[in-house]
Amino acid sequence: MKIKLITAAIALTAWTAQASAIQVFDDGQDGVGTGLQSQLDLISVSPVAGVSSIDVNSDQLDDGLDSYWGITGSGGSVTTFIVEIAGQSGSNTFGIYDYADPTNYVELFDGSAAPGNGFSSQVTLSMLADGSIGLSGSDTGVDFASNQFGYYLGTANGPTYYSDSSLNQDDSDQMVAIQGNGVDTIQIPGFAPGVWTANEFVLAWEDSLYANSDKDFNDLVVMVESVLPVPEPGTLALLGLGLAGLGAARRRQKA
Repeated sequence: MKIKLITAAIALTAWTAQASAIQVFDDGQDGVGTGLQSQLDLISVSPVAGVSSIDVNSDQLDDGLDSYWGITGSGGSVTTFIVEIAGQSGSNTFGIYDYADPTNYVELFDGSAAPGNGFSSQVTLSMLADGSIGLSGSDTGVDFASNQFGYYLGTANGPTYYSDSSLNQDDSDQMVAIQGNGVDTIQIPGFAPGVWTANEFVLAWEDSLYANSDKDFNDLVVMVESVLPVPEPGTLALLGLGLAGLGAARRRQKA
């Protein structure tokens, strides 16, 4: 029985990490080897130059774990532009929205943003105790109801896509989130190289509905740091049910 309990716990953990992984292709409308995996390979410096230890299909966060986020203890989070390979690159926008109200948002990058443009390729997001949102030291005049937020990709000729897939058409998952593992040293265009730590996440987007897209997730790729995902209530409930089931099985074993 003990072995069964351990097996169940392992299965529950695996479900939490991979239940809603979405397929990412490396060949798309932009050409062969232009997808997210190739983009991570391109910025990888070591242990093997040009080869990332991250696998974009097996190492992505579960959809239920990347919908909402919170800034860690510093109260500030840096967002860095990595790459944008999209026909709408000149008009796509990227930012955060209030967990309590998706129409309340702050834009981090506009259509003119591009990788390798020095300091303009990086912004610092700050959140004060009263909900005030700041960008690179300036008050945006926008207040959020709580310290939880989602990320969005705005498109000029289509809808806004949200990190919370339930807000998208057909519940479409438009964003892949990948956490650093402390192994790879990377160099984002225009910046000095550094270790991709567990405190940093790559967020990669499709700017058209996933079902109709080329699924290469290179339409907008950024890195965010000093943030942690906040699981959705439904994900926590399922996890709780799983743990409760393990507890019940253990009690039956003792009885």
